[in-house]
Amino acid sequence: MKSKYNSSKPVVSKTPVSLKETIRLNKFLSNAGICSRREADEHIAMGLVHVNGKVITEMGYQVKLSDEVKFDGSRIQKTQTVYLLLNKPKGFLATPQGGKINKSVQDLIRSGVKSKVPAVGDMGRPMTGLLFFTNDEVLRKKLNNSTFIPMVYKVVLEKSITANMMNQLKEGLLVFDKTQKINKISHVDGKSKNEVGIEVHSLSPAIIVKLFEAVGCKLINLDRVAYGGFTKKDLPRGNWRMLNTKEIGFLKMLP
Repeated sequence: MKSKYNSSKPVVSKTPVSLKETIRLNKFLSNAGICSRREADEHIAMGLVHVNGKVITEMGYQVKLSDEVKFDGSRIQKTQTVYLLLNKPKGFLATPQGGKINKSVQDLIRSGVKSKVPAVGDMGRPMTGLLFFTNDEVLRKKLNNSTFIPMVYKVVLEKSITANMMNQLKEGLLVFDKTQKINKISHVDGKSKNEVGIEVHSLSPAIIVKLFEAVGCKLINLDRVAYGGFTKKDLPRGNWRMLNTKEIGFLKMLP
């Protein structure tokens, strides 16, 4: 049976909103990535939001997507908010730097996403596994800055890792002028001693690589198999899917 998750026929999270339907003004601002809903209410109360040329200070005000909304004098572009999960294969690069990039992760999602939707965090070409994309700037900032989100990786090393090395990683080592540590680490059952599973809290792949190098182990492969409760189940390598409403709400509730 063909998987329902693939790059040519993505699962859409919900039906596009009609231009005639209405949405609360604070949600409109939040969906546009301007701020959170709570912050939007404060901006509205301060008179910073205009709808069709009129200052709106009413809480709960409803707008149509066809309305012209301005925040602090600048018109808000009407773009659909996208929340997407990719199982990244090797050879593709996720980076915030501009310019033309050969084999960018954007190439993998282009068939179903018309505008550029940035990835959450960096992921180098050798690294694989779960990678989020969203143009919701409030959520992107939250995920990038959180130090509490658990992530699980499968790690393949150039040589066997000893119990002493693993203890050093759990105790913490100085990386990029800051003490970093791996919360949990163990050998993979039935595999050689150069394969381990690790759990970290929001450490970037670059920091993980440096941590293993600090104990004398060169990383061959780093595969993110779980991210804050999300897994690669039913999502083959190189494929992606849109998140549903429940999953988006779960992400926004993460600490």
